[in-house]
Amino acid sequence: MSKDTLSIRQIGACLASAVSMKTRPVCVYGNDHIPENAVRSSLLGDCLACNIYRIAKGEVENPVYVGNEPGEVFCRCMGGPAWFGYERFDPRLPGLMSTGLMSAGPTATKQPGKHLKENEDVACETYRTAGEIRPLGRYVVMRPCDDMQEDPGVKCIICFANGEKIRDLCALAHFGSYDVFNLISVPWGPACATLVTYPAGMAENASSSRIFMGPIDPSARGWLPESSLAIGIPAKIARKMAEDIERSFLADKM
Repeated sequence: MSKDTLSIRQIGACLASAVSMKTRPVCVYGNDHIPENAVRSSLLGDCLACNIYRIAKGEVENPVYVGNEPGEVFCRCMGGPAWFGYERFDPRLPGLMSTGLMSAGPTATKQPGKHLKENEDVACETYRTAGEIRPLGRYVVMRPCDDMQEDPGVKCIICFANGEKIRDLCALAHFGSYDVFNLISVPWGPACATLVTYPAGMAENASSSRIFMGPIDPSARGWLPESSLAIGIPAKIARKMAEDIERSFLADKM
C-alpha cells in the first residue's frame, strides 16, 4: 500500500494497532451541513469532551456534531460556544475561573470560583494568550475514524488510552521530528479545547505542528478513567506518524 494513499480510516487503524488501543480514534472536521444520522452532542450529554470519549469507547456509533443553533443547548459550560469560535468569551469567565464573581441585583452575592487561575488578571491574560478562536464551519463534527469513507477535510484525530500507550504514541511522533521541546504541549483549557480547539487549528496561537495532550481540566475526573489520557493530533502529524510506524520502534507490534 502506497503511503500517499492512506485514508483517514487507515491512519486511525494504524495508530490504534501500533499501540493496541482499546478505544477507537476519533476524527474532527467542519461542515456547513449536518451529516446523515448525526446526533447533536447535547442530546447525548452536557459535556462535549465526555461525548467524544463515548464515541471512542464505541458507546456512540453515529457522528456527533455541535453548532450554535438558536434555541439549542451547546453544552454545560459558559465558555463552550466561545471555545468553538461561535461567540466571544463571556466577560464573567475570568472571575468564574479564578476567585469567583458577583451576581447581579440589589442583593448581590459572590458566586464561588473554580480556582483554576490565581486571580482574574491571570485568567484574562490566559484567554488573550489563546488568541482568536475561529469556527471550522457551521457545524463541527466528531466521528470514529473507522466510520470515514472519504476525507471531508479532517483537521485532527483524537486518541484515548492509558499512560503507556499515550507515551508510545508521543514517542512515535518524535520519531520523524527534530523538535525536542515543542512538539507536544499539555495546555490549559477545558477538555474540549485540548481535544478539538487546539489540535484542529481553531485557536489563533495554537501551532498546527504540535500535538496536545491532557486534559488537565479537573472536571474530566467525572468521565475519564484515572489511568487514561488523551491526545489531539493535527491531521498532518497523524498521517506522518502512521507512515512512520513500519520504520519505528513500534514496527514489531504491527
